[in-house]
Amino acid sequence: MSSRSFRLATFNVENLYSRPNFWDPQRRNDQQIGNVFFEDKAEATQARRLGEAILSDEKCQLTALALLATDADIIALQEVDSEGALRSFRENYLKKLEGPHVARVMRDVIFRDPRPNPEQVRREREMAIAAVNYRYLKLFDGNDRRGIDIGLLSRIGWQDISSRADVTFKQLGIWPPGIEEYREGPPENPRFVERTDRIFRRNLLIAEFIIDSRPFTLFCCHLKSMAGGRRTTHAMRLAELGAVRKLVEERFEDHKGGPANANWAICGDFNDYYEIDGERDIRDYVTGEDAPSALGVVLDDGFAVNLMERRSVEDRWTSYHSPDDIYCQLDYILLSPRLAEANPAAIPEVIRAGQPWRATRYVGPRFPRIGWDRPKSSDHCPVVVELRLP
Repeated sequence: MSSRSFRLATFNVENLYSRPNFWDPQRRNDQQIGNVFFEDKAEATQARRLGEAILSDEKCQLTALALLATDADIIALQEVDSEGALRSFRENYLKKLEGPHVARVMRDVIFRDPRPNPEQVRREREMAIAAVNYRYLKLFDGNDRRGIDIGLLSRIGWQDISSRADVTFKQLGIWPPGIEEYREGPPENPRFVERTDRIFRRNLLIAEFIIDSRPFTLFCCHLKSMAGGRRTTHAMRLAELGAVRKLVEERFEDHKGGPANANWAICGDFNDYYEIDGERDIRDYVTGEDAPSALGVVLDDGFAVNLMERRSVEDRWTSYHSPDDIYCQLDYILLSPRLAEANPAAIPEVIRAGQPWRATRYVGPRFPRIGWDRPKSSDHCPVVVELRLP
């Protein structure tokens, strides 16, 4: 018998934070705000805090619109400041947008013939709220220097949820080619990576669900960024995806048929592309050198399936990088072979209505008040797919 369907999404919400002094190492000048330069650094700090607090309200409204447009039951989120920030976002933005749905349902209930009794009305209201409310929320502190973490919002309760932020190269036996030359840390004092270092630059969140009596395991990640060059940072993403694969294999080593036959998905912002418009022979836009994709670790031999390949090649992009004029897929929902085979008609949806107008390839409707560069929902698009568990 077929199980009921559920919707799974991933969304990099781009710096969903609550700190007034959110630190961004890529910011080159803290004394310029817009086109105004402040001679007094303390005055500039106060002005920036006030300005960013005001702008964050508009951005959160747009982010909430994009998130709710997925109508997802489970959403993996990247770039969240803290569990408190995520909880505040849910209570102050998501719930305000959920209200109209609940009100429409309740109008139908109240005017039903015969008229329901108060207990029936109460039950119907609870069901209407549960259908849209993300009552389950979790975030773990990870390893990112800016403090941006991976979170989970869900309408479905999990059986278990855990973090792998502490796992090291040595513990997993992961040491890909080129990693010994990789250096990180502040530019004035970079250091080589060691085997005892933590492997995930942010985290790996693992959530175990039982959906319609069937098990489902979700692996959520946010890989090392391409800042500094895709080739320069390649080895670290290679290590991280190797670690994700190793942990999936360990989780299902005793499963009948092995990992390929289990119900699992890997999702998140991989900060790497497997192709651009179907072309895999891609060069690094910073160095001009050949730059292989780290995603080959999980895709080349069929270990996982990228459902986005069911879309046309020019319509797989989830992010637009304007300096290099690149439309590419950075956000992924990868499925086990068994789960992909059980969902032959499942095609991911990409919610682009929150993208800024500079992403000119998208010609569809946009949310109100979207700007040329900002405000926007995020620099990434949510990706969502409807699945049934075999």
